[in-house]
Amino acid sequence: MASIEPKNVTPIMFGLVLSLFLANLDQTIVATCLPAIARDLDGWDLLPWIVSSYLVTSTATTPIYGRLSDIYGRRPMLLASIALFVAASALCALAPTMPALIAARALQGAGGGGLRAISQIVIADIIPPRFRGKYQGWMSGTFLVSTALGPVLGGFFAEHVTWQWAFWINLPLGAIAFFVIDRQLRKLTLPTRSVKVDWIGALCIVAFAAPLMIGISQVEQQGGWLNLVVMTPLLAGLVAGVVLVWWELRAPEPMLPMRLFSNNVYTLGNVALAAPSMTMTAMIIIIPLYYQVVLNWSADAAGPRLIALTAGMSIGSFIVGSAITRTGRARVYPIVAGFVAVAVCLLIARVGLGTSLVFDLLSILALGAALGCQINPMLVIVPNGLEIRDIGAGVSGMTFFRSLAGAFGVAVFTTFLVDRLAAGAALVPGHEKLGANLGVGMLRRDMDKLFDASANAAFDVVRQSAFSHVFVMAAGLTIAGVVALAAMQEKPLRANSGLL
Repeated sequence: MASIEPKNVTPIMFGLVLSLFLANLDQTIVATCLPAIARDLDGWDLLPWIVSSYLVTSTATTPIYGRLSDIYGRRPMLLASIALFVAASALCALAPTMPALIAARALQGAGGGGLRAISQIVIADIIPPRFRGKYQGWMSGTFLVSTALGPVLGGFFAEHVTWQWAFWINLPLGAIAFFVIDRQLRKLTLPTRSVKVDWIGALCIVAFAAPLMIGISQVEQQGGWLNLVVMTPLLAGLVAGVVLVWWELRAPEPMLPMRLFSNNVYTLGNVALAAPSMTMTAMIIIIPLYYQVVLNWSADAAGPRLIALTAGMSIGSFIVGSAITRTGRARVYPIVAGFVAVAVCLLIARVGLGTSLVFDLLSILALGAALGCQINPMLVIVPNGLEIRDIGAGVSGMTFFRSLAGAFGVAVFTTFLVDRLAAGAALVPGHEKLGANLGVGMLRRDMDKLFDASANAAFDVVRQSAFSHVFVMAAGLTIAGVVALAAMQEKPLRANSGLL
């Protein structure tokens, strides 16, 4: 490939950051508009699918984009992703019914999968692993800004304009990203080797990922895993996964090369990345829920505490990225950060949140920083362990498994929480008033009207205990990630990308 001059790295990164900003902002801004959308389109029963349809297609298409970018080039595929995302955003804004909006969201997710995957691949292309950590910090900063800005913009649009502007805003942002990417990535030349596209492999990937995501998205709504609505798509996805492996082992140019998994760094690196990804995504749900369920705070009062988590993640990513660049070592940081995360989770489980503002902010900030120090190095370590020919497929596969881990983490943690709530509530006399599903009933905000002071005090202890167990579970999951890191081979970080 043609060389990228240092002065051009910043403009390229601006385009990549803007591409990721589009994808990240979309999730947070749309989530805030969901009630307004449901009221306007009269579709409360289909409301969860506005989020799920996007997650399913964005996750399923991620590894496909990576392989196609190996074949057709990064720039054309990233431009196609942006164009698809923007066009689908317009269709979302124009959707006259809830089914039409869900279909447009699925199409938008197909574009969003490319934004995430190819942006990470281009970074692996142009930034040597030795210096990549600080640039990954830019991406974490993008996540922080979009997480903080999205709910504000979404609330403003829903209350003072119309919810359609949550999608219209993607048009000017997408146009800028398209222009910058088109101009700056022309230095990356197109592949010269003609390769046959493994479309059967692509179909198998979609058949594997889509049912899994659908099943996982139904866990919370159905109240657990042992339900036909959950188990049927999960089993279908697992069967498709077996077919995927069988086919990719035989395909001459596989969409997801199975040889990747014989690589110690790639396999264990994905395990080590999955653990903090599961915890991070789950904590975005669990921490606000803690304040609302245990302390009975309003959503407005609980929300700002979440900023400490995302801010900590961004700070941790920047710090560890700079340390990797200075020292040339990466594996030691997520190992140390893992032990810090374990200590913080156990401390929160023991002390609880809500008794001290200082403790809450410091502990949540520390947890976020530890997660950032775990995730950011893995985005350097895993690509560094790949052969140059596998960069596209490997990085997109890593992004794919990270997305699955995040969705799985939310399902596992929330189901575990509901189960613990149900087990504790069953020991309190009069719990029958909570309904058939005790765990879900414990999330009600009007329990003080159903029970006397003695029963409510007992339920308070149950809720506190259940959330404490969730943080203990997070500590155990983190230890599993540290074990995977300890078993992983450490390879010196390349001082050149190998592609430029």
